[in-house]
Amino acid sequence: MIFSSVVARTVLSAILTLACVAPLYAVESEGPAIEDTIQYHDVEGDTAAELLASLKRVSYAKPNGDTFAAANTKWRLRWNISVQPTKAGCALESATTAIDIEMNLPRWTPPAGARPGLVKSWETFTDAVRKHEDGHRDIAIDAVREVDRRLQGTRTARSCDALRKNLSRIAESVVREYRAKDDSYDVTTMHGRTQGVVFP
Repeated sequence: MIFSSVVARTVLSAILTLACVAPLYAVESEGPAIEDTIQYHDVEGDTAAELLASLKRVSYAKPNGDTFAAANTKWRLRWNISVQPTKAGCALESATTAIDIEMNLPRWTPPAGARPGLVKSWETFTDAVRKHEDGHRDIAIDAVREVDRRLQGTRTARSCDALRKNLSRIAESVVREYRAKDDSYDVTTMHGRTQGVVFP
């Protein structure tokens, strides 16, 4: 029986503000803010079959035969940009980026008398699930860092409207790029199967 991790669609958002202040200041950047959370979903059972049935009930995708999602990682990338008019057109005043990452994992508390072999199989499985989901988390963090880097590299434009649009296009392009990397990661790892996401 194989379980595969499904990447939730990335939700992206942006806040663009226009500072109507004449003086030009250096661009402010503190680096991306990263918010990590882990949600556990409990499964129950005394046998492998019972654990499989419980996992299926709390899966993160519509069950389809023997394949369903045992875990997932969702991320939402945000950016906040301030621009200001200048004599030459418009300049970036500040750009901040942030990402919210939520990892959902299965959890089983072995009952008294649980078979050691079953406990070992579960631990091996959940270790592999966590490794796979950490890969999705790493992609998300790379995404927000790349958005931050590219925004900082675009400082001026002929008008503030043009600068805002350009910066927004840059950020959205990075998000699409890293969503594709997320999808490719699942294909390459066969949704974690090559990493051991198999139970029992």
